[in-house]
Amino acid sequence: PLLHSIRSTEEGYNDGSKIIFLLTEADLRYLAENIWGAQSVLSQWEDTYDLTLVRWNRRQEWSPWNCVLLTNEEARAHSKLTKPEEAYGPVFTQKIKYRHILGKQYFSSMPKLADYMSKNLESVNMPLPSNAEKVMYGGKKKEEKISLPPLTEAK
Repeated sequence: PLLHSIRSTEEGYNDGSKIIFLLTEADLRYLAENIWGAQSVLSQWEDTYDLTLVRWNRRQEWSPWNCVLLTNEEARAHSKLTKPEEAYGPVFTQKIKYRHILGKQYFSSMPKLADYMSKNLESVNMPLPSNAEKVMYGGKKKEEKISLPPLTEAK
């Protein structure tokens, strides 16, 4: 259901989006449950039938590092934004970018995506926010890395 919905939406962009077609329903379930906490990042709504993963930046292809979990209604409003970073503000955007980093770390280790990424470096290049080190290391110096809890397998 979610995979089919996202693929249909991506086909509508007609921009050569490929990553969503490399993923399975189980991959999306992992992304929704473990990276996004199985709830809308805006409203904390938890009914999975009302949730979808849409492009964070609509000018870049959908990927685990360019998506956001929202309700269908929130997604419709979000899709109209040309600059989500400005619309949502820096604090909210930092939370999104952190989830994008987690998504990229996890999914880039999958052979099917690692192969695609190595052949398409420009399309998957994700510039880190200027304060990425502060976000990733919890405000500590790089040498004092904080440890993230391990990502668990989706059931």
